[in-house]
Amino acid sequence: MLALIKRNMKVFVRDRMAFFLSLLSVLILLILYKVFLGQMQIDGIKAAMNVKNAPSNVVTMVNYWLIAGLVTITSMSATLGAYGVSVDDRQHHRVDDFMLTLLSPIKIEISYMIAAILIGSLITFMLYAISIVVLIGGTGLLIGWTTTLKVMLLIIVSSTLSLLIVYPIMYLIRTNSQFASFSTIIGTAIGFLTGVYISIGSVSTSIKNIITWFPLTPINSAIKQLIMKNSLSEVFKNAPNQIRTNYEIDYGVLLRFPNGTHFTNMTILEYMGILIAALIVLDVIITKLVKINGRR
Repeated sequence: MLALIKRNMKVFVRDRMAFFLSLLSVLILLILYKVFLGQMQIDGIKAAMNVKNAPSNVVTMVNYWLIAGLVTITSMSATLGAYGVSVDDRQHHRVDDFMLTLLSPIKIEISYMIAAILIGSLITFMLYAISIVVLIGGTGLLIGWTTTLKVMLLIIVSSTLSLLIVYPIMYLIRTNSQFASFSTIIGTAIGFLTGVYISIGSVSTSIKNIITWFPLTPINSAIKQLIMKNSLSEVFKNAPNQIRTNYEIDYGVLLRFPNGTHFTNMTILEYMGILIAALIVLDVIITKLVKINGRR
């Protein structure tokens, strides 16, 4: 199975145009983020502070917020793009050839999933590093090895969850055109579902609950808490605690249960563990049902 994982990764990377477009789309997203979403938040903060120019520490804080959002979106889109290798293999019946080997169908499917998660995590971490340099500067990379390691682990978890979420539908997709349409829909929706394109504090309670409980939102929140920690302390050091808390709630740094209590790190870990276990069971059931119906 290890050889098949390597093969799937090489197939994706060998398609230079697809790999280049994956990176290019990430860079375009970075620019759009900086020009539009980042500026919108900065303008709101300037209005609240009644100043013409936002202090540099405010800009840095907003940029870290943008980076966390970019990481969340890319973990989904990059992983989904890497899993496209399996769709192409199904369309051209290469999977039938793999069935002739000693590998079981489930191992073949797992090899696609592992390859997609590895590639998605790699591209996402590359985006994270590039975003830090572009938006924060070289000193932003000195955020600390412990923090960087935690971000890397969260990226892997986010890529894994992303694939598990879309897998039941992806497994039913049989052509590249279907895959392209589905990727477009997911790429558009993911930014809203995770509260990246809109602030959580600006929507109704029902929408807020949907965003809060979407599987990738707690990961996005955990990344924000990690990389925004120092800048939040600097920006709000002379402000009442309630002002900082309101900002963190409105912009998804802190998540709250309907009763008003905040998510803790342990809550997020427990939620991720339950989600991953439940999604794995669901994906296995979907896979078996499709086989029983003769779809494969």
